[in-house]
Amino acid sequence: MPKRHTPAPQELLWDEDSVRDPWRDRAEPLSRIHFGTSTWAYPGWVGIVYSKKHRNSTDYLREYVRDPRFSTVGADFTFYSPPEARTLVSWLEFLPPRFAMVFKVWDELTVERFEKTDQSRNPRREAGRENPNFLSVELFREQFLNPFLEAGFEKRVAAFLFEFRASNARNPGRFLTRLEGFLHTLPKGFPYAVEIREPKLLADPYFSILRSAGVSHVFNHWDRMPSLAEQMRRGGFAGDRVISRILTPLGMRYEAAKKKFSPYNRLLPENVLPEMRGDVVAMCHEAIRLRLPGYILVNNRSEGCAPITIQAIEEALTLAPLPRA
Repeated sequence: MPKRHTPAPQELLWDEDSVRDPWRDRAEPLSRIHFGTSTWAYPGWVGIVYSKKHRNSTDYLREYVRDPRFSTVGADFTFYSPPEARTLVSWLEFLPPRFAMVFKVWDELTVERFEKTDQSRNPRREAGRENPNFLSVELFREQFLNPFLEAGFEKRVAAFLFEFRASNARNPGRFLTRLEGFLHTLPKGFPYAVEIREPKLLADPYFSILRSAGVSHVFNHWDRMPSLAEQMRRGGFAGDRVISRILTPLGMRYEAAKKKFSPYNRLLPENVLPEMRGDVVAMCHEAIRLRLPGYILVNNRSEGCAPITIQAIEEALTLAPLPRA
């Protein structure tokens, strides 16, 4: 068992008066809903979130967690390699109470067959070759989960998120069978979520697998996926929490969104997505009705500036009548 790090009281740099809970003065049911951005180290947010440009992502995070709009954040860097325990330990020194993060799981576990983009990033990943580590529980436990255990970071994990490409649906039956076995053999006691990029998988077999394993579906607002409302209609509420990622406008590719919105320091009226915002409010209301915590992550490439989008949705949520829980 890895050695666990427990911060001494003097190591904690925050205090409860210096970090305001964004929902402290709002209705109790809203305290279960957490908003944050999908990654955080954007120089374009100087004057919006940050007081200045910082040297590294940890320094950005230190200031990010003091913004009252945010009570979670999505960590995408772990999609490319597992985190180092020492990095997680350093974050424990300043994360405020109740602040938990969504971590994308290393794609070494979620890519079934390597593509050209994989090979360009890592020559070992020969395009067209099957990935021997696809859905390896042993690799997840030993190389991805262990740093969190070593750092004592478990309670700061809102979800370990497995993102699967649309190409996994070439043989839906085979993929779902392997996914079911994987989810049921993952280490117990951790929150897991699955994000898919293929609409035809959004059907009863997929949702049944998630429910039986106690794993959350990720409501993603992304290029080729159906609307959040449609995902809710098909049965997306599974697991013990609601996870959503607001990534790009529907029908817009990643590169087009990146080109349109960079450097992510403004939100123009013509880029607002009213349907998406309304669906997020409805999704939060359903989470409240079901008494589930919700973690809503917003990407800059959805409307142009994630912090401004979050502020607008939070304001709409506080003004809307709350459902009966």
